[in-house]
Amino acid sequence: MSTQNSNYEKVLKELTQSGITETPFSWFALAIGIIAKGVEPGSRIYNNVFSNLLNDNQPLPGAVVATLTNLGLDIKDKLDNASQDLFCFPGSSVDKKQRLQVLADLSYGLSLGLTVSKEDGSLEKVSSQEALADLNTISEVSKVDIEAELDEDDLNSVIEFMVDVAIKNYQLFSK
Repeated sequence: MSTQNSNYEKVLKELTQSGITETPFSWFALAIGIIAKGVEPGSRIYNNVFSNLLNDNQPLPGAVVATLTNLGLDIKDKLDNASQDLFCFPGSSVDKKQRLQVLADLSYGLSLGLTVSKEDGSLEKVSSQEALADLNTISEVSKVDIEAELDEDDLNSVIEFMVDVAIKNYQLFSK
């Protein structure tokens, strides 16, 4: 798998145009995580999770809701098809620091989303040892040093792991 993803610019543009300018890929990965937990894109719970966790409990503007719903539908389709092209990660032409920051943001959002309850959107206790181990690994990735060297093979392995965890959770919780 290549970490180059042509959807990176498209997703970044859509999120930025809707008003999400601070850590947009945390928002994107949160969507991946909560959809993987069985929350439907565009539902009340889906929108409330973003409002509660990333928008200081404030209602989301309509443009943000529309963008997140559209992105969520795309994400759900990719999860349905177990697509390895789930995360919109910048290619090697993008500055190394920016790529590592996107990785940190993606892993933060995903780990947060994977702790959401599909019943009411609250954060829930994770009791499965396997799920806890996955979350711990993904949480550690969010602490990546953006000044560190970037090994493309290691990066590919990390992204593949995060994709596999998202797909595994989706297959478990979306039924």
